[in-house]
This record gives sequence, C-alpha cells and structure tokens, in this order.
Amino acid sequence: MRNNIVRIGLVYFLFFLIAIVAIGRMVQLQFFDKSVRDNKYHIKVTRIDATEAMRGSILANDGRYLAFSTPEYDIGMDFSVPSDTLYDNNIEALADILSKRFHERSKAEYMNLFKTCRTQKRYHKLLQHPVDYETMIEISHYPILEKGQRFGGFKADKVDHREYPYGTLAFRTLGHLKSNRDKPKVGVEAALDSILRGKDGSRPMRLIEHNEWIPDVEETEIPPQDGLDVQVTLDVNIQDIAEKALLRRISGVEDLEAGCAIVMEVATGEIRAMVNMEKRPDGQFTETYNYAIGRTGEPGSVFKAVTLTTALEDGLITLDTEQRADVIWHYDRANRNFEDTYLRNYSTITVRKGLEISSNNVFRRIAAEYYGSRPQDFVNKIVNDRKVTYNYDFDIPGMGKATVRTPEDRLWSPSDLPQIGMGYAVELTPLHIITYYNAIANGGVMVKPHIFKNLQQNGKIVKEYGVETIGRICSQATADTVRAALRNVVIGKNGTARTAMKDCKVAVAGKTGTARVSLPSGGYVDRSGRRKHQGSFVGFFPYENPKYSVIVVVWSRLADKNFYGGTWGGPVACEIANNIYASSPQWNDKIEEGSVMPALEAYTEQDAANDSIIGVPDVMGMGLRDAIYTLESKGYTVASSGRGSVVSQDPVAGALIDSDAQAVTIVLKD
Repeated sequence: MRNNIVRIGLVYFLFFLIAIVAIGRMVQLQFFDKSVRDNKYHIKVTRIDATEAMRGSILANDGRYLAFSTPEYDIGMDFSVPSDTLYDNNIEALADILSKRFHERSKAEYMNLFKTCRTQKRYHKLLQHPVDYETMIEISHYPILEKGQRFGGFKADKVDHREYPYGTLAFRTLGHLKSNRDKPKVGVEAALDSILRGKDGSRPMRLIEHNEWIPDVEETEIPPQDGLDVQVTLDVNIQDIAEKALLRRISGVEDLEAGCAIVMEVATGEIRAMVNMEKRPDGQFTETYNYAIGRTGEPGSVFKAVTLTTALEDGLITLDTEQRADVIWHYDRANRNFEDTYLRNYSTITVRKGLEISSNNVFRRIAAEYYGSRPQDFVNKIVNDRKVTYNYDFDIPGMGKATVRTPEDRLWSPSDLPQIGMGYAVELTPLHIITYYNAIANGGVMVKPHIFKNLQQNGKIVKEYGVETIGRICSQATADTVRAALRNVVIGKNGTARTAMKDCKVAVAGKTGTARVSLPSGGYVDRSGRRKHQGSFVGFFPYENPKYSVIVVVWSRLADKNFYGGTWGGPVACEIANNIYASSPQWNDKIEEGSVMPALEAYTEQDAANDSIIGVPDVMGMGLRDAIYTLESKGYTVASSGRGSVVSQDPVAGALIDSDAQAVTIVLKD
C-alpha cells in the first residue's frame, strides 16, 4: 500500500515538473525568444487590401463641375454570422423595413431570399443599387445589422460613383463612367485616365478570432494618392447652345443620319463646344460616336477656301481675276467634261463671284489651269503650306486621319486635280476643316485645337496646357483677302449662306459645303439612284475681330433628295452665333446687324452638288399643286402641260433669272 502511494506521488511530481517546464517554455517563447518575436515559429494570417484612390474631377472652363466622384456603398449581409436567437427574433423586422424603405422587393420576397442565404450560410447584397453615406448610416441601425459586422454580419463596401451634373451634355467628349472601377474607353475620361484615377494605396490586414479582419498595425500602410482634377476648355453655356441648336434643326428629319458642331476660340484653339448626335433606331438623337473628330469624308465646297488661299498666296490670281463661265468645261488633260449649271447666266465670272455662288468649275479651273503641269506641287502646297491635312495629336482618342490624293497614288487620275480644287479626292474630319478656317480668322496662323486647360491638385494648378502653334498657312494679307471673300458668301446678292444667315445679329464670314458621300460599293449613287450627303457650314464671328470659329456638319442617309450645307448647317451656325452674341453683352457696341435676306431656294447639280441656294426652285417629282405653290411663292409665273408629276422644268432648277419677268414651264407625266 505504501509503495503504491509513493508511486502515485512520483507520477504527480513528474506531471508537475512537466507543467513547470511547459509554462517556463511558454514564458521563454513569449518574452525572450527572438526567433518567435521575429515570427519564425508562429503563423500570422494576413492579407493586403487595396485602398481606392478618389478619382479626380473634370471642371469646365469657368470651374463648374462636369464630372466628380462621390462615395456610395454596396449594402450586404453575411448570413452565417448572426446567432440563431438574434436571427430568429429580428429577421422578419429587417425584411419589413427594407421592403417599405426601398421598394426593391416585397417583404415575402425578402423572407424567401433570407431563408435561402441562411441555409447556405453565405453573403448576399441586401439592395440592388448602392446608397449614399447618410443612407448607409441609417441602414446600419436596422435590426440585426445594428450589431455590426462581427455579430450581425453587416457589410458596407465603399464604391466611388461617378456623377455628371449636366447629364448627357458633351457625353461623348467627356466619356462616361458609372464608378471608378470602370475602365473608360472614350473622351477626357479615357485620355487622362491614369491622371484622374490616381494611385491606390495598400492596407495590411490580419485575421483574428471569429474570422474577423482588422488592420495590422505592425506593418506599414501606404495611403492612396487621389487623382488630379482636370479643367477643360468646354464652356457649359456654349455647349448647351450648340447642342440645342443642332437638335432643333435635325430632330424629326427622317433622312438625316447624324450631325456635329464645334465652337473654337480663334486666338487659342480652345474648344468651347463639341456636339455629336447620331440617330438611334427609335428616331431619337444621342451622342454615341464622336463625328467631330472621327468621321473623315470629302468636304466639298468648304475646301474651295484652301484652293483660293493657295492661288492667292502664289500670286496667280486676285479676287477680281476673271475666267470664262463655261457651263460645260472640257479638261484636256483628263479628256473629260465638267458641268456647272450655276454659270448658265454668266459669260465671264470673277473669282470673288465664283466663291459667292460656290461655282465648282471656277475652282476646278483654278487648280487645273494654274497647276495642271505640276499637280504634285499643288498637293504639296495643300499639305505643307496650307497644313490642312496636318495630322496633329488631339487631346482625346479617336482622331481620324486627313488625306489628300497625290499623283504618286495608285488611284490617281488626271481628273483628280480639278476635283481637289473643289473639295473631292480629299478626306478631312470636321475638326481639320475648322482648324483651317480658324487659321484664316487668326490672320494666317494655325493653332492646334485643344480641350485640356490645366491639371489641379487641391485647387492649385500643377500643369498648364498652353496655346500650341502649328505654323503660318499664309500671309496676313492673303488671310484678310480670303476673309473678305468669305464674308461675301454671307452678304453677297447670290451668296450661298445669305438666306441661312438672314437673321444673324452678329457679322459672320464663312462657307457652305455640300458633298456626296462615297458608298462602300463604290461611287456616289446606288442602284436605285439614292445618294448620301455631307452638308457643312464653317466660318467665324464677329467678322471684323473674330472671337470664335464654328462648324456644323450633317450627314444624310441614302435618299432620293439632296441635303445642302447652306440649308442644314448654316441655320444652326446662325443660331449658335446669335445665342453666344446674346450672352456676351460686351459685344453690343461692336457687332453689326445682318442684312435682310431673300427666301430660301432649292437647287441641284449633276456631277457634284454646288452649294448655291439661289435660283429657280427644284420642283421635279412634285404634283401640279405643289409645283405651282413652290414657284409662285417665289414670284415666278407657271406654264404647265400634262398631268401627274413634274418630269421636266425650264429653266432648270438653280437657274438665275429675274422672277418678275420670267415664267417657268413644267411638264407633268403619269
């Protein structure tokens, strides 16, 4: 018995010694062993969380916000966290308050969802859309969620939401994001994404009991670097003016496909407005593509100013230089006839008058007769001296490439030279065109268009985007001469922009342009005789001391009728100029009022549309009643024969005759 007691005592003593050694070892490991303090023998579960930088804002020219980010929160719940008692006693109250407050689901639908999530012990969003900070705080006091993440499973994930206070204004130019996590593809948002986005930080986290993550204070946290703000040159008021003017003109017109408008400050090249509208299948116009910078095409008659500048600068012509007014002009080098019906009532015509009525043959002949033996020289002057095809890097992505056909091209033919003279065999974007006219308004100095003004950090400018000069395109004297000729297009008796600008309260100089759009199948007319048009007006104002340049371009769908720059682009430019003038009282003593203008006329062209809006109206295809009304409303008398629709008219549409003394004969046929 005694021996058993001794043996039991030895066992207890042995266990005591083992316990002492274990305790000692734990104390030694906890407080004295360097390797443990250095984490060599124990595991700490960690992770690195990204801390999102705040995306910079986009500011308008006057400092108003065009885009900014606000914090929002995705609200969710981990259904594995709440205890059974907490869950069972409060889940119905949570479903009730969520259904009544947010109306995303009924109480019964919430209860079914909660039952599934509780069974699967998983996380689920409680709301389909993020909420603002105040709402997030409100929700955090709801039943169960008030216990927080550790006991109630409440989670509020911060998401920076992108706000655009002016809605879709300049939608394509700015680019639009839903949240900072999105990757922008277009506009200012895409071009300066890395600058606006900033740099995310990092926060070390460690896992503790109850599967909860907390910041690891033993490691270094790297704070995020918020993105810079960018101020752009867009003017909210001018952008709104341009957008409304364009939409007012093109909305409801079935055969129009798209339109764009640009307003640019002459001296600096700063873009004040850039509007792009494309028709959706439902007939509404929205900004889906940046036509202003991306759509290239043959510009038509607006290119005549380039031909004019080149010949003037070379000393080959003056505005008073005369040439024969050949309705049918034969170009020997191409063995081709070119027709221009707007010369029908002239025997000779000056260059000034040719630009005023937008005669194609006048400018074909300038190119062909002065540069026919050296076409490459003419092309070189357009490219290198006039710089009209200069392909600069624009601030936002998507800029189309400007080109002009040269004698070295495989597709070159002798007829291309006269066609270049009047705006074909050339591919330009609207931005290239306005850049050229802006240079004319700026005394012959071409400045690079830009939309970035500066970068800011906490309200302080850290980088300026200044004026960048591309170069001089002509002398001051030549620029002044071209400006005078362009003013005559607006105020001249037969000026193609005269009617469009009749209500303009500010003196505008500019040029209309109409071009047929080449079709994918080749040529300009499909098998049904339909064609597409690009109609333009480009100019600047006020004429005496230009402040702004403006371009408006519209594109038609395949249609049987013509769409002219003077008819569609001109009135939009006039409305833009008028409204900018009305909002600029400092101009009141400087601007002359426009003259009274004649009524709008229609016209046609056989080969490539002239841009005149003067002359006998086009009544082809009309019924007798409509034809008589159209002609008599313009002061003409009508002689008719036959029945059905008009199949011929004499004089032809566009002929310049005295309406007080002339009759128009029409023939109708079933």
